[in-house]
Amino acid sequence: MPMETVRWSNGLAAPMDHGAWILTGINTGHVRVKAQCLDAAPPVEPADWEEIVEVSVRSVAGDLRINSGDDITPDDLPSLNPQGPGWYRMRVPSGRSINPDGVSEEPVEDYLIAVWPQEPAESVVIRSSKMIDEALPANADTTPDDTSYATPEPDDAAEADRRADVRARLLRSLQDD
Repeated sequence: MPMETVRWSNGLAAPMDHGAWILTGINTGHVRVKAQCLDAAPPVEPADWEEIVEVSVRSVAGDLRINSGDDITPDDLPSLNPQGPGWYRMRVPSGRSINPDGVSEEPVEDYLIAVWPQEPAESVVIRSSKMIDEALPANADTTPDDTSYATPEPDDAAEADRRADVRARLLRSLQDD
């Protein structure tokens, strides 16, 4: 995963050079996830969700799939890029305030990941929460909402090492939280 390209802006769905990282509320445990692959944007139904964000994601090759940080890919969730490589819009409604930063053996959070083909656009917070309200100003200066998502390839071994180090530090910080 291109962790060095993560744009943390809204605190829920963090677009990357390709794909996106979804931030859960719990620290450790399982969550309930449903996925929808659509032809166009669905109507917004905020009543059932604590928070909703939309981001642009790019599929560069292969399947755009849901997997966990432990590289577990649920078999019952569809590929999210049936039209192949290209740009998609991802709406992520969630319910993740039950046990923030906690540990749960039973799933206590719900996510619906809806994806449809669409040219890149700015990220949008449709329904906010305390977690999103805290993340937006915290990431305002460090995470531009840039939809070009172009990350140049490393020119030399030093640049490749620097990127590997950044990725390792990000992964450690995610595991420590």
